[in-house]
Amino acid sequence: MRFISDDANDLKPAWLSSQETECPEKLLPGFWKLYTIADCRFFLWQMLSASLSSENQDVDASPGEQISFFENLVVYLEAAFILHDQSTSSNSELGEAGDSIRGAHLKNVKGQEILTRAGNRHRKLNKRLKRLSIWNRDGFDNPYVMLDSFFDAYDMASFKVRLYDILQVCCQEKYYDKGSPADVLYFLEKVESIINAGYLILMTERDKRGDNLKPAMESIGDESTISKSSEIELPEVSVQFLAEFFENKSLKKWKQELNRICLYSLSSQSAQQWGVWIDPLTVYKQISSLVETAFDLRKIKSELG
Repeated sequence: MRFISDDANDLKPAWLSSQETECPEKLLPGFWKLYTIADCRFFLWQMLSASLSSENQDVDASPGEQISFFENLVVYLEAAFILHDQSTSSNSELGEAGDSIRGAHLKNVKGQEILTRAGNRHRKLNKRLKRLSIWNRDGFDNPYVMLDSFFDAYDMASFKVRLYDILQVCCQEKYYDKGSPADVLYFLEKVESIINAGYLILMTERDKRGDNLKPAMESIGDESTISKSSEIELPEVSVQFLAEFFENKSLKKWKQELNRICLYSLSSQSAQQWGVWIDPLTVYKQISSLVETAFDLRKIKSELG
């Protein structure tokens, strides 16, 4: 449909057959077999990016309204995913009970338990990053690949200029006009990637050191770290900065902050006008320092070969 309508006929399902309308719950398993929730966010974001970059925007679909619709649609999909997952879990409860009995015997073998735990930590962290990521969804196995991709896209000076310009318009009644909306989306994707890389590097270091580093991020228990992915000896100042970075804002809260920056940098209305507080100076300082730390870590990695 290429128009908005309040007609009663237009407010009914248009893509479902009569059989599907009678049993819509049967459609969910098939959908979630084809797509993960990360896939949904990725494809929807690509569609939004293309739409915001197009000319001749419809008067009933401003950039801000499209982003708001996107955010609410993703929330709806995630809620549908949880309901489907809960239904699947309840249906497989008996089967899992049998599996747990067999698994109890395996856990008595200490060596196997250690290997399994390391693998689970890695998978849980990858799953967590994919679940929380808005744009960046690749390279979670090697944070230094993400750093390479970031610095292939931006040098330090140009990154800081663009970061400042985008943060500035968030607090003004104007939108970012020094590039297309797609430029903003690509930029924020790269910012998210470097936050993900910093998180991965910190968690790897935390795993090496035990519990000496405890950033105030959402608790996911002993499975929150991954096995050592490299023999790089990180400078203490870099490790301490990463810990403080995620103490200031958890991984989840940083993603929420990026979402707000995206919304208000592409809107002609300021964040404060809607009661949203974005501290541009603090965000600029923290993200710029993260990029500088990432640059140093990447240099150390390249020197080691």
